[in-house]
Amino acid sequence: MREKIQSLLKELWAKDDGTTIREHTDKLLENLQKLRDYYRKEIEELIPKGLPTELKERFWEILELACEYHDYGKIHCKFQEKIGNKNIKPIKGLPEVRHNLLSPVFVNVEDELIRKIVRLLVLHHHPVEVEEMPVESVERVLREEFKFEKNPISFMLKKREEDYLREDVAKMFKIPVDELILYYRLLKGLLLRIDHASSSKHAQEVEDEPPGDTLSFVDDFFKKQGRTPYEMQIFVRENRDKNLVIIAPTGAGKTEAGFIYLQRKGFFMLPYRVSANGIYMRAEGIFRNEGNRNNRNYAGLLHSSALSYVLEREENREDIQNNQEGTAFLNYFLSRNFAKPIIVSTPDQLMHFVFRYKGFEKYYATALYSRLVIDELQSYDPITLAFIVQGLEVLAQNGGKFLVMTATFPEFLRERFERMGVEFKTFNTQEKPYHNVQVIDDSIDNYVDKMIELSQKAKVLAVVNTVRKAIELREKLKDKLPHVKLLHSRFILKDRKEKEIEIMKFFNSQENGLWITTQLAEVSLDLDADYLFTELSTADSLIQRMGRCNRKGQKSTDEPNVFIFTKDCSGVGPVYYKHLHESTLKNLKDGLWDWDFKWELVEKVYSESALYGTKYWERFKKAESYIKSLWEGADSLIRSKSEAQDLFRDINAVQVIPNQFKEDVESLIQEWEKAKGDFIKRTKLLSDILEYSFSLPAWSIREIEKQKIHDRLGIYYIEGDYSEDTGFVLKPTADTEQVENII
Repeated sequence: MREKIQSLLKELWAKDDGTTIREHTDKLLENLQKLRDYYRKEIEELIPKGLPTELKERFWEILELACEYHDYGKIHCKFQEKIGNKNIKPIKGLPEVRHNLLSPVFVNVEDELIRKIVRLLVLHHHPVEVEEMPVESVERVLREEFKFEKNPISFMLKKREEDYLREDVAKMFKIPVDELILYYRLLKGLLLRIDHASSSKHAQEVEDEPPGDTLSFVDDFFKKQGRTPYEMQIFVRENRDKNLVIIAPTGAGKTEAGFIYLQRKGFFMLPYRVSANGIYMRAEGIFRNEGNRNNRNYAGLLHSSALSYVLEREENREDIQNNQEGTAFLNYFLSRNFAKPIIVSTPDQLMHFVFRYKGFEKYYATALYSRLVIDELQSYDPITLAFIVQGLEVLAQNGGKFLVMTATFPEFLRERFERMGVEFKTFNTQEKPYHNVQVIDDSIDNYVDKMIELSQKAKVLAVVNTVRKAIELREKLKDKLPHVKLLHSRFILKDRKEKEIEIMKFFNSQENGLWITTQLAEVSLDLDADYLFTELSTADSLIQRMGRCNRKGQKSTDEPNVFIFTKDCSGVGPVYYKHLHESTLKNLKDGLWDWDFKWELVEKVYSESALYGTKYWERFKKAESYIKSLWEGADSLIRSKSEAQDLFRDINAVQVIPNQFKEDVESLIQEWEKAKGDFIKRTKLLSDILEYSFSLPAWSIREIEKQKIHDRLGIYYIEGDYSEDTGFVLKPTADTEQVENII
C-alpha cells in the first residue's frame, strides 16, 4: 500500500496546472529547509521551555512530517476530477471529501505522540468546522476507495482542534497543556506559511535570503550622510533585545531607530498607506546590497494598493516592461508571502491574527519570529488601538519583540505596556520652542484677511477638520486671493498626486502664498510652513499639525506662528470625539509651546482619569475586552482573514469616480477585460482606472445617483460637481457631518 501511495503521488495532480502532489510536496520541503536555514535560532527560541525534551528536539522533524503528509488526501479520485485530471476515472456514487480530511489517515509515524500531533496539523491545515464534519462520507471514501476497514482518525474528526490537544494529547502524555498549545500554534503557523508560499503562482519562496543584520546597512547610511547616530538611535541599538516604547518629537530620527531595531527580519508598520509608501522609499534606499550581483533589495511594501504603487514607480524599467517576473512584481509577491526580510506595511496586513479566526496561526507565528516596529501609535481610533495593543500583549507573552515609536503616546496605555515588561524612554531633541501660539476664541472664517496679509510675505498653511470646511474656506478666499490652493481627499487620484507634488515644491521653494488642507497635511506630507492657521482638533492631531510649521526650529518665534481657532470648529463629534476636543481646549495656552508642554497636554487629554466614562473609553474597553476573551478561550465571531482585515480598515469607505470621466474609464475597462490571464497588464490597467477615483464614506452616497463601473470591481460612477481646483462637491443633503470624510 505504501509503495502504491508513493507512486500515485508522482502521477496525480496537486494543482490544476498539472503540478503533481510529489512536486508540490517537495517544494514545501525545500521551503522548510530555507526557513530552517535562515531563521532557526529565532524560531527555536520561541519553543516553550516547559515541554518534554523529546518534543523540543523533534520540532523540525514534526514540521517536516506535516509538510510531507499534508496533501496525501489529494489522491482521492473526486479531487482529481475536480481539478481537471482526465487520466483518472472517478468512482461512481462516491461522495467528494476535502483532501485535508483524508490526508491524516496516511500519516505513518511509529511514535504515538508525534503521530497525533502530525495528524492534527495535517487535518487542520485547511479550516475545519467540527459541527459540519462529514464523518460518514470520510469513512465511506476510506472504505470504498482506499480499503481501510476502520477510520483511524474518526475520534479526531469529532473534536475541536485545541480540545483534542487538551484531552487526547496533553492529558494522555502528561504535557503542560498551555505550553503544548503554544507549541502547536507555532508549528501550524509555519506549516501554513510554507504551504501558502509553495502554492503561490507568482513567487514560491517562503523566505528570501535575509541580510546578516540591519545594523551594517544603517551604519553605511550614516557614513554616506556624514553624521553620527542620535542619542535615541544609540539607545535602541543598545537595547535591541527588549520590548521598547520610544517617545520623541518629529526630527529625532525615529525612522532610522526603527530600522536598527528590525535586525534580520521585521515589519515596519504605519497607519496610512501614503506614510508606508514614504518609509518604503527610505527602506529601499538603505537596505540595498549594491555589491551584490543582483543589486538585492531586502525591503518590500505591503498594503492594499502596494502593487499599483511599486509598478507605477518602476513602470519605465525594462525588467517590468519586458519580463513578467520583473523586479517590482516579484518583490511585491515575495512581500505578500512575507518572504522579504524587511516589510513596510499597514497593520491590517499582519495584526489581524489577534481575532483568532481559522488560520490565524500563520500571521501569529510570522509576527513572533519577526521584529515589529509600530509607528504613530497615536493615530489610531480607540477600537483599532485596542486591537493592536492586545496583539502586542499576546506577542510579548510568547516571546515576540516590538518597538513602539510615537511623538504623542496615549498616557492611559502606559500601565498596560509596563505590565508587558516594556521599557519606556523619552527623548526631547528640541532644545528651544518651535512654536509661539495664539489661541483665538473665534472662527477661522473670520481671519481670512490675516491669512492673506501673511501670505504676501511668507508661506501660510491653513488646516481644517473636514473636506466641506476646506472647500468653504477656499470660496471665502478665492476672490481676494485667486491663487489660493486647496488639497483634500476628494480629488481624483491623478489630480491629488499632482497637487501633493505641487504643495511639496511650494514649501521647498522661495515662493510665498497660501495652501488650505485637511488632515492630509498632518499625516502624509513633510511640509515646513512659516505660519499655521488651524481649527482646534484634539491634542495629538494638533501637535501633528504644528509639526508642519517651523519644522526644523530654525525660524523666529518672537511673534505667534501658530493660530488656533476654537469657535465653530467643523468635525466635532463625527470626526473628533467631543470630550477630547473639549479637554484639549481646556488645557490650551497662549505663548511659547516647548516639547514638554506639548507632552503634558497629551498626558492630560489622554490620561485614564480624563477618558474614563467617555465614548472613547467605552469603545476602547469594549474592543479590549472582546480580544481578551478570545485569548481566554471564547469562540471568535470572525471567520476569515478578510473579515479580520476589514476591522482594521475603513470598511465604510467606497471608491468612486465622477461621472464626467466615464468615457475615459470605459475604454480602460474594455482593455482590462481583454487582458485576462496577463496579471501585470490587468494590474496596470486597474491602476489607470483608479487614477480617476477617490474614496467616500458609504453613507454619503446613499442619496446620490450611482452605478457600479463593473460587476467585478467595487467602484461606482457618481453624479456630482468635480473640478481640478475644488475637487468633488457632494450635494448638501449628502454632505452632512454625520460621519465626515475627514481627510
